[in-house]
Amino acid sequence: MATLEKIRQRKKILAIVIGAALLAFIIEVGIEAIGRSGGNSAAAKVGNEKIDIMAFQRRVEQEAAKDQENSQQTDAALRQQRVLDEMINEKLLEQEYEKLGIYVSDNEISQLMIGKNPAPAVMQFAQQYGANSPAEFYDFIMNPGKQGVQEAQVAELRAKWEELKQDLTKQYMFAKLQNLMAGCMQANDLDRAQMAEDEAMTNVVTYAKKEYSTVPDDKYPVTDEELKAEWQKLKPMFKTDEDIRVIHYIAVNIDPSQEDIAAANKLADAAYIALQKGRGVDSVRILGTVQIDTAKTVQKEMPAKVRDFFAGAEVGTTRRDSTVNNHYAMYKLINKEMSLDSVELSYVVVQADAKTQQAVLAQLNGGKSLDDVKKAYPQKVDGEMNKWNRIYMAPDSMKAKIANAAEGYFVYDKSDKHATLMKVNSKKAAKMFYTVATVTYDAYASTKTSENLRDKFQDFLNKNKTAKDFEANAAKAGYNAVEMMISPSTAQLGLGMYGQGVIKDSRKAIKWAFDNKKDMVSPIFSDNSNVLVAVAVDETYEDGYLPYNFTQGKEFLTTRIRNSKKGDDLMKQFDGKAKDLNGYASLMGVKVDTANVVFAAGDSRIEPRAVGRMSVAKQGQLQGPWKGEDAIYVYQVVKKEKSERKPTKEELDNRYAQSRGAQVFANPRTINNILSKATKVKKHLIDFY
Repeated sequence: MATLEKIRQRKKILAIVIGAALLAFIIEVGIEAIGRSGGNSAAAKVGNEKIDIMAFQRRVEQEAAKDQENSQQTDAALRQQRVLDEMINEKLLEQEYEKLGIYVSDNEISQLMIGKNPAPAVMQFAQQYGANSPAEFYDFIMNPGKQGVQEAQVAELRAKWEELKQDLTKQYMFAKLQNLMAGCMQANDLDRAQMAEDEAMTNVVTYAKKEYSTVPDDKYPVTDEELKAEWQKLKPMFKTDEDIRVIHYIAVNIDPSQEDIAAANKLADAAYIALQKGRGVDSVRILGTVQIDTAKTVQKEMPAKVRDFFAGAEVGTTRRDSTVNNHYAMYKLINKEMSLDSVELSYVVVQADAKTQQAVLAQLNGGKSLDDVKKAYPQKVDGEMNKWNRIYMAPDSMKAKIANAAEGYFVYDKSDKHATLMKVNSKKAAKMFYTVATVTYDAYASTKTSENLRDKFQDFLNKNKTAKDFEANAAKAGYNAVEMMISPSTAQLGLGMYGQGVIKDSRKAIKWAFDNKKDMVSPIFSDNSNVLVAVAVDETYEDGYLPYNFTQGKEFLTTRIRNSKKGDDLMKQFDGKAKDLNGYASLMGVKVDTANVVFAAGDSRIEPRAVGRMSVAKQGQLQGPWKGEDAIYVYQVVKKEKSERKPTKEELDNRYAQSRGAQVFANPRTINNILSKATKVKKHLIDFY
């Protein structure tokens, strides 16, 4: 079968050796980290159970290998945090499964893996390695002797199969938990009646509101005592599960100086002259510092900037881009040629001796179907029919065989025990292919520039050794001191969304902030080769509650208190001072607006508490002024519209599921939140990294 051939084609010995060496290094680092952490060997504690740091290290190494295999550049701290969160979630689920008696039986997992209707992921996995079914693949890896294969040759596939089995077991157990939770969150008759009532009536409301934001803040000062009192009322909102540090950090980009850019321009000019004069790119290659990539492609797949330019150009034509962000790019058309591209091929793999190979070839070309041939030679013949291939990058010998192929199958390659037979079903017209060399160069800061930037930054730190001075004097020195609240789970400095504006490899600076006291200023961290970083610790908040006066909290409390004062003042100004809605609107200096209010739905113009009051107000009665959180309202229900159509039981059940039932409480994020709040979780990564 094709499985053996695919095993032979996968040259992973080097990767295994490198992986083993990397694992040994990580384990060594982990052991050293345990020593630094004072003997603590837990990456985290979930309830009464620990996540061992060595198990965590091994998982991180596995994820690093996957990222490398997928060419993903992931910040090490982000990967560590991601892995720890996954392991914590797994531990929470394991504990819940045990409490609820949820498990997957051997028969269930067997049916999912090799039963009559295997899971799609298992079917895809088996087909990836050339098997017709998971059962066939399983038989191959468990009984390799039947195929003349050594045990060692299937060891890696067995490990992958076992990994897939474990993943599928976890997924199936979680599905059982979801089904259990969904079953507990079903609408009853009272729920349906209440939902139908909430949705049945629409109140057409006219209203006027005076927003607190239109009133000047300076007339309503907020005292420290008022902040403390408001904080006490809202104390649960300030609960934190981790220690907190409020810091300021300065990030100095190591950008090239004007002198560096001038040198880069000179080098780029020399490279372009060499590219123009030379027949190929060897004349540029001797410069050493530029990067050269050569690609053969059709016109529509060429870089957009040169696609039209090179379409009618002669071989040897060059093109240079304008410089953007100190990045230089130039191109040269190395060759043009007509070549066969897309071909529909049929493959047949024969795992047998030369005599059988010839017999199979003769039978196929004699008109016998592949299925019949496979039955005649069980476990020896496998095929992948009618597959389109792009062969423009194939060796000339292969392209020649395909271009000159007659009807029927021919031998593409063979050995004493293996042959690949091929048949050309269809060919698309030959296309013009362009071989384009792309030469790029990036201007970097020189050693001199880097040292000057570091010296200047260090001089600033020497003169500003307290957090207060660090922040106060940053702008004068040409720096931007950024305030940030961090926890031990913070992986990177930076306030950007979706990874933008963050500083890679800045975890050591974060750890320093937790290892040191309030008002201290750090040394320079340069783990990111493009940025110099220093931090100052403004405040330290231990596990428990954030205080009333931390920056973001103080702003939130101040706004609430001030708005309440504005509301009280406005109520005194307007209450009872008008007889109708238009009169109140005139006093407030606002216009009357209209809204269709349904209790079960909100309105972005009206705060939720006001929607609730408007939905139950009597028709024709002027209501207010009423003090809300963001404005004072005066309103009147001018019309009540009752829906003639009654929702069906199925519709109400679906709405219940979407708003307060299964779709809310049985989704993975909600389950994780519920379990993490019900179980004390303590992370210890900051002790190690």
